[in-house]
Amino acid sequence: MGKRILGSMLLLLLGMVSFTFLPGLKVEAADRVHTVSSQETVESIAATYDISAEQLMKTNGLPDDKLYVGQQLIIKTVYTPSIYQWSERGKQIGNYAKTFTGFKKTAGEETPINGFDSSGLIYWVLSRQKVPIDRLSVEGYYKQGMVTDTPKTGDIIFFLEKESSKIVTAGIYLGGNQFVNSGYGAETVQVRSITEKYFAQFQVAYKTYTPKGEHVVQNNETLKSISEKYGVSVGTIKKRNALPTDSLMQGQYLQIYSNPLYPFYANQEASYDKALDVIKYAYTLRGFTYALGEYDPIIGMDCSGFIYWVMKEQGISVKRGSAADYYSLLPKLKNPKAGDLVFFRDTDSSKEITHAGIYLGDGLFIHTTKNTGVHISDLTSSYFAQKFESFGQINMD
Repeated sequence: MGKRILGSMLLLLLGMVSFTFLPGLKVEAADRVHTVSSQETVESIAATYDISAEQLMKTNGLPDDKLYVGQQLIIKTVYTPSIYQWSERGKQIGNYAKTFTGFKKTAGEETPINGFDSSGLIYWVLSRQKVPIDRLSVEGYYKQGMVTDTPKTGDIIFFLEKESSKIVTAGIYLGGNQFVNSGYGAETVQVRSITEKYFAQFQVAYKTYTPKGEHVVQNNETLKSISEKYGVSVGTIKKRNALPTDSLMQGQYLQIYSNPLYPFYANQEASYDKALDVIKYAYTLRGFTYALGEYDPIIGMDCSGFIYWVMKEQGISVKRGSAADYYSLLPKLKNPKAGDLVFFRDTDSSKEITHAGIYLGDGLFIHTTKNTGVHISDLTSSYFAQKFESFGQINMD
């Protein structure tokens, strides 16, 4: 297929045009907590608080509509649908773990009905959040996880004896020195703190668990070392992630196996010949931070900078401009294809085109926001549905 027409963008102004960006999260009211009682359902609880069942499930990281008496559900009236990006996925893991606060501690068990030991709680929560792990001991999980120096919500925290390095217990990290644990000093699942006297005596280590087939690039890792770890060739990894060079950036998310973690684009009609490569490469940048007026992932990117960087790295000639610049140059359409752009108006106080993203198909798009960084969002969410302006058509010569 021939070159695509973003060529009109060659006429864009040469200088960078900055713009004000929408906040990644709207201001939320103080959380309310609802304790599940007998006979209650997701639908009945959602109706009680005048929210959707989907919103209730996503706020609490519920993998399905099955509830357990005693679960403590957070009730939010504002929902940001960034469920595909790791930080949001980690929050779901942490929130789901917290719903079992007060459930009994039982050695060797891993279900809400029978109770949890510390490794059983990890197994139940992660497996129910579609992180494919086996039922292991805390020692097994320590060996299996990927070391991280920047722990985030949803990671696993381990406590080791300082001299022997023996694993004593583990929990699901919540951030702010807190974690959910079914172990020492309590007969039930509790939210604990690293600063407690008992836990302060141990060495702390953190491990990240990602869905099978997704690898988060760590400092000093290379394509060769990752290839050897998984037994997948360098060329295959590059192709599956549309990597333009052998260089990697710490924090990139790489799809390792043939079935992509986000397969919804696979059956979508692409708007130009490199559209799917653009999408694959954009996926690797999930979680990279926002920076106004910038376009380098290492520094941060605003929304138009993100589009510019991804296109440039895929060999597509496009000048650096603002969301409004891109909007002014592209034909508008009602039925987008994967790789087209999506535009939003009035995400600040300017009443103009202020935000843009890359359309993925199935109502989803990838973009970057101030508080969340690069992530995937849903056009049907109340916020983006209200701010949506149009799609911008990417054609071919």
